[in-house]
Amino acid sequence: MPGRLRSVWSDERGFSLAELMLVILIMVIVFGIASPTFFGAIESRRVDSATNQVVADLRLAQSQATNRLIDSSFEVLSANPSTYTIEVDGNTETRTLPGDDQGTPKTKIVAATDITITFHSDGSAEIDPAGNITVTTTDDDPDDPAHTIQINPITSRVRIVN
Repeated sequence: MPGRLRSVWSDERGFSLAELMLVILIMVIVFGIASPTFFGAIESRRVDSATNQVVADLRLAQSQATNRLIDSSFEVLSANPSTYTIEVDGNTETRTLPGDDQGTPKTKIVAATDITITFHSDGSAEIDPAGNITVTTTDDDPDDPAHTIQINPITSRVRIVN
């Protein structure tokens, strides 16, 4: 019996410490190269989510105005660009753009001045000041993802330009 066990153990093979350290080193290098791309994708998804939320609320205000024949409004204050208010059916709600897990806003609507959009029952929109809405991140890095939302004042069509 002892001879049989010895032959079983002699056939066992494994990795040396040097081989394991080399594999770990390669994994660290690959993770170091891939992590900026991974974290950039997370940030991009956050901006996409914020843009979709703003577009959905703009379309809600527009459809409420035309369906119920009352004016609806959407307002962003430049003092707090991570929140906005939407007025539908006479009720005003404050909405916050998606942030991180600690509740810190990470996305914002770029606004040099207050933006007020009023959707009228005839299907038109009044935008003060005139222009597009841009949703981006809060750290103001020019390389960060950003989307521009365009509103046609005549038809009140809401669309994402980029």
